[in-house]
Amino acid sequence: MGESREKIQYTIRFSPGAAEEIEQMAKEEGITKAELIRRALNFYQVKQRAQRENGKIYIITGEGETIQVMM
Repeated sequence: MGESREKIQYTIRFSPGAAEEIEQMAKEEGITKAELIRRALNFYQVKQRAQRENGKIYIITGEGETIQVMM
């Protein structure tokens, strides 16, 4: 049987503009605001790993254009 992992809750305050942006992005993705923030944290972890390893992150568009993500 696996270990039970306790979840920790945080309270974060956002400006009204940032809160509206979070709401809109979550709605567009069809996810909760909490899930949006978890995914953003995951992306930031990937960014930090790339920086530590002198790597780069790219976006490849539907047209095949390659765009480097600013680090």
